[in-house]
Amino acid sequence: MAHAERFSQDAPTDRLLAFIEFLRGRDLLISPADSLVAMEVAGLVGYQDRTLLKDGLGSALAKSKFEIEVFNEAFEQYFGAPSSDKNKNKNSSDNAPDNPSSQELGEQLSQAMQAQPELAKNLSSELVEALQSGDEAAIAIAVETAAQQVDVSAIKLLTQRGQYIRKMLDALGEQALRDAAVELESTEPAAFEAVQALREQLRNKVRDRVDRAYMVHASGDAEDMLDEALSNMSLGNVDQHHRARLKRLLERMTRKLAARHGRVRKRVKRGQLAVPATLRKAMATDGIPFKPQWRKSVRRKPQILILCDVSGSVAAYAKFLLLFLHSLQDILPRTRSFAFSSNLGEVTETLRALPVEIAIERVNLKYGGATDYARAFEDFASLAMADINRVTTVIILGDARNNNTDPRLDLLAEIRSKCRQLIWLNPENQRSWGTGDSEMPGVIRNCDVAAECSTLKQLERVIDDLLAQLNS
Repeated sequence: MAHAERFSQDAPTDRLLAFIEFLRGRDLLISPADSLVAMEVAGLVGYQDRTLLKDGLGSALAKSKFEIEVFNEAFEQYFGAPSSDKNKNKNSSDNAPDNPSSQELGEQLSQAMQAQPELAKNLSSELVEALQSGDEAAIAIAVETAAQQVDVSAIKLLTQRGQYIRKMLDALGEQALRDAAVELESTEPAAFEAVQALREQLRNKVRDRVDRAYMVHASGDAEDMLDEALSNMSLGNVDQHHRARLKRLLERMTRKLAARHGRVRKRVKRGQLAVPATLRKAMATDGIPFKPQWRKSVRRKPQILILCDVSGSVAAYAKFLLLFLHSLQDILPRTRSFAFSSNLGEVTETLRALPVEIAIERVNLKYGGATDYARAFEDFASLAMADINRVTTVIILGDARNNNTDPRLDLLAEIRSKCRQLIWLNPENQRSWGTGDSEMPGVIRNCDVAAECSTLKQLERVIDDLLAQLNS
């Protein structure tokens, strides 16, 4: 009884914590404080009413429309179908023709056990009694105890599923039911069916427990491993099959950066003493400066100018950079986007007016082609050079390969002299810089930052650093 009482108190909490871990594996940002709130909510609403529990936990753990959708899907996946649906399926199965009920199977097994004392001795256990009587609480206790004994939380691979099911069945003493089935198969067909039904019932319970452990402890790890691999894979090597997943990863990175940089408290400084204004104010108090005046400095808002090479060799990287920056438009300062291969044009309004995927396709169609940095820099100078000032950050994405022609690095130097900082992102491996027709050695001399940027992880790091500087 003490064990049952402990299970009834601890097991729901353990399962809730495991569910929270499951949600974290589905990209939900849940803090320890959120977990405590969820546990308090679950304690108030209880675990009996499934709908009430779902609504209560959802209000504590899901904070946006996106997170609500993820939470609802995860809740159904983790906790399974509502009990009413299960009972409906169970009843329809029990009432099917030529399918004996659980009660009938139990009676047939009892009769066989009465006729065979040795069989009754082998099947004499609390678990078998619970299976026969349908005592769900006792079965749950036994299954959870077996799960702890075999440490099912250590499951890491889908291929281990069968192994842990077998371990748990052995820990539960299912061997006795197996031996009974072998003994009854040829002598007592009805009792054999009853034993097989109990074995199947137990196996289903164990399978559900192992599957739940896999969802929490293994599938999340597997998903994280795949996400980590994609985050560090060159964007040019990602196949079409993983493009949708890569986009979800980018959206997750966007949410993380928005949470980190979206609410920056501005430091208020008085500035320098304005002596003339203070003296004028002091004239009314016989020259005593009771009301000192301070110089007011108007801080101009920073702006970002982005130039993306959309020629064939770097088009994939440009697409994800534009997609990333478009997703961050709520927290980025004033941003203008330009695309080029040979000629350059501003695409800011195109990206704002159209769905980003369609906009990027149109940009690629209009500006794709052979790279000509000299012409691109000349076009940029005529379009935006006059707008560059000391609060402007210029970001250029390109491989700096100009087909052995003059790239007009003098214009790049002029851009750097006017802006706050000039950042060049090159998707090529750094070991390739300066080889063949690469102009990177000259580019590096005319940039504040020149960084390899071929993966989402590298892109995140660059934008994270940039936002930190702009908000400092």
